[in-house]
Amino acid sequence: MNKFFGKIIFWILKKSAKIQLKKNNTTVIGVGGSSGKTSLAGIIGILLSEKYNVGNSYGKNSHTGIPLSVLGIDPGNYSFFDWLRILIECKIKLLTSWQKFDFYIAEMGIDGPKEPNNMGYLLKIITPSVGVLTNISYEHSEYFEAEAKGSEKKILELTAKEENLLLSSIPQKGYAIVNLDDALIKDNMDKIKANVVSVSKKDKNADIFIKKIDSDLHTFNTQLLISGKIYQINLKNPLPEHYAYSFALAVGVAKSVGIADDEAILTLEKNFALPPGRMTIFKGIRETTIIDSSYNNATLRPIIDLLDFLKEKSGIRRKVAILGDMRELGILSEKMHQTVARKLSETVDFAILIGPLMLKYAQPILKKSKLKFAAFKDFSSSKQYIIDNIKKGDVILVKSSQNTLFLERAVEMLLDDKKNVKKLCRRGQFWDKKRQLSL
Repeated sequence: MNKFFGKIIFWILKKSAKIQLKKNNTTVIGVGGSSGKTSLAGIIGILLSEKYNVGNSYGKNSHTGIPLSVLGIDPGNYSFFDWLRILIECKIKLLTSWQKFDFYIAEMGIDGPKEPNNMGYLLKIITPSVGVLTNISYEHSEYFEAEAKGSEKKILELTAKEENLLLSSIPQKGYAIVNLDDALIKDNMDKIKANVVSVSKKDKNADIFIKKIDSDLHTFNTQLLISGKIYQINLKNPLPEHYAYSFALAVGVAKSVGIADDEAILTLEKNFALPPGRMTIFKGIRETTIIDSSYNNATLRPIIDLLDFLKEKSGIRRKVAILGDMRELGILSEKMHQTVARKLSETVDFAILIGPLMLKYAQPILKKSKLKFAAFKDFSSSKQYIIDNIKKGDVILVKSSQNTLFLERAVEMLLDDKKNVKKLCRRGQFWDKKRQLSL
């Protein structure tokens, strides 16, 4: 798409989405942060859907994905003629689609500091009345490098500036749900005009205090202290500890729209489910257990948490990590992959690395360690090795960035019951074609 045509498309999408939301008087909830947006948005949707009609962007978090989601238009192959179809559909949807949403949950992902890839542009498309950030860390860092002039510190500052725009944009009558334990979010508190609902695991004075977390390979339990009362969340899902923040932040959103705390907790326990590829547990071949977190791996913190989880919860069983590249980190790529390599040597018994960045940066670190590992440039070259080296009773973590790697294929290959393929991430003809092209 040429630049001029692109500007026309973005303008039409932006205006169409604004009209669609306004004509239905929909309250927008913005979900931002460097990781965990999709999971948090899904949890918020669970809590609100019990009483309200709720729309959700379901991972479509960009300057094109958000308006297409609002309008209910499915993209095709993004060709010139496909965009013409989309523009025609925009007009038709505005005239014919009157589906009423009380709330629309919009994931808001930033890919750089400049329009249309920044938070400022997304806020021109939608105007949230409630905003929440999961955390702030390095994300899509290569797109911040030019503006930061190669400074690692400046990259993080620019990222924080963009993410925090969400909370500072919420109007006075709205609500900002604030994670007090993230210093880059807390330091922005003075710019927030809206009512604040605070969440913390460290500060007992927070509106929602995470009092206790307990988990294993089969369950997750946490206690929240809210207004002097303790609420227990008991789930039959294994989850790393950072999910306690997701639950607390989601309860904070529910609280801001008038849902009682006890009602939110009961709904969460009754209906909680994660999107595909985000910490789903499957029975694998040879009596193995698969931890499927193959949807994405773009930031460091979630993978570190998952490796800790694998170490702590697997008991005496062999701990195996199948990890792909972390993409779009730019000058930080070497440092981040080396950090993962060091963490692997502390947490697992066997590692399989997949992707050119893992080969270039993580492999040299592991060669100096005592950890048994293998490294491959792509999934295709790793397939037979994975099958040959998985042992009876292994606990296997699969995590990777999606671009060209698509390690849900590793999960599919290791499933004991092939009917579970439909539960994996990136289903449908579009993704089937993408995977085929990456072979």
